[in-house]
Amino acid sequence: MNRPRRYRPAPTRRPLAGLVLAQACAYTGTRLALVAVPWFVLTTTGSPTDMGLVTFFELGAYTLARLLSGPVLDRLGHRVVSVRLDVVAAVAALCVPLLHSVGLLSLPLLLVLVTVIGLASGPSETAKVSLTPFVAADTGTRVERVAGLTGTVDRTAQTVGPVAAGAVVAAAGPLTALYANAVLMVLASAVLAVLVPRSLGRAASDDGARASGKGYLGLLYEGWRAVWGDACLRALVLMIMVTNLVDVAVMTVVLPVWAANGGGGAQTVGLVAGVLGGASVLGAVAAAWIGHRLPRRFTFFAAFLVSGPPRILVLALDVPLWAVLAVWCASGLAGGLINPILSAVLFERLPADMTGRGMAVVGALARLGAPVGAPLVGLAVGLAGTSPVLFVCAAVYLLATTLPVLGPAAAAMAAPPGRSPVRAPGTPAPPA
Repeated sequence: MNRPRRYRPAPTRRPLAGLVLAQACAYTGTRLALVAVPWFVLTTTGSPTDMGLVTFFELGAYTLARLLSGPVLDRLGHRVVSVRLDVVAAVAALCVPLLHSVGLLSLPLLLVLVTVIGLASGPSETAKVSLTPFVAADTGTRVERVAGLTGTVDRTAQTVGPVAAGAVVAAAGPLTALYANAVLMVLASAVLAVLVPRSLGRAASDDGARASGKGYLGLLYEGWRAVWGDACLRALVLMIMVTNLVDVAVMTVVLPVWAANGGGGAQTVGLVAGVLGGASVLGAVAAAWIGHRLPRRFTFFAAFLVSGPPRILVLALDVPLWAVLAVWCASGLAGGLINPILSAVLFERLPADMTGRGMAVVGALARLGAPVGAPLVGLAVGLAGTSPVLFVCAAVYLLATTLPVLGPAAAAMAAPPGRSPVRAPGTPAPPA
């Protein structure tokens, strides 16, 4: 007698949809707040100093919380942290217009509220990023494809978010934008809570954190050692730290000066940056579709070379605006391929019980030099002029992306066939 065959149900894609939708809501809400809060301060106080102070408190709290939140993510679980902290950020953002409407919002209280927003947003974004390999494993999707989809959401939010935020603030005022921010953060929390299983990304991290028997500082040090002790990850983090420093300085200082010197204005800066952002969205979509079929190591470093030095050098040359836009468009397309490959490498080399801590350390180190780069480059532009600084920036970018190729760490980027995107707790990384 033939026994009936048992078929395994196909894995559901609900967790993947939940992660992408939650990131879309959260990232859009964050961009709204980054535009609405400083503008609200400027329109109510008229003080650029107060505006800078509020921005410093929010971004400072965001960066610090992202650096120190790794042990909490691995102890409590990435989904739990994201769901709860999105609600905290929404409540803090909602308090700003409510307290202002009754005349109780002072500057010190506003600084407290934006600090809470930063402290909640940093770990929440890290938690969503850290969920990527667990969602990939649960849904049977390649980690490059999941990272490509989430990268597309991030790139789209970076491109469209500020424009949409400016339109909302201009049409309805900053307080309405803050109400919208609170609604989006609550939606992000609800979507993640409903569509992503409670246990996803928690079991391995929770067991590993408890089994180690170490306190907070011990767990934090383990996350640092997992990143800095791996030759491949160390080389990638150093490279990204330098390129981020140059990118932020070029976008915030050199590009506006170049536009002003060429007779353009803010619209020229917006046009160039918009072309770069729109092309990067297309690149991220391509990475989500065919990224896993491309040669990983060659694609990664070639994308860095195309996305960085040409975009910087073209500003130093006397070429028409259409040529600048063409180069920046090509750079954006190449730049969209980077994050999915980088995410796959990070998740493959970090043990599952250190995903939260490792991603927190990587995110903090990658942004470490960015606040320093803009003042230094601004000083250099004032002393030497725009063109010499652009040549130096392009040379630094080129060195930062070329030297890792010559070292042994680059060889470790090629994943062996059949590798799981998330390693079991305690499993050592492959040798670099």
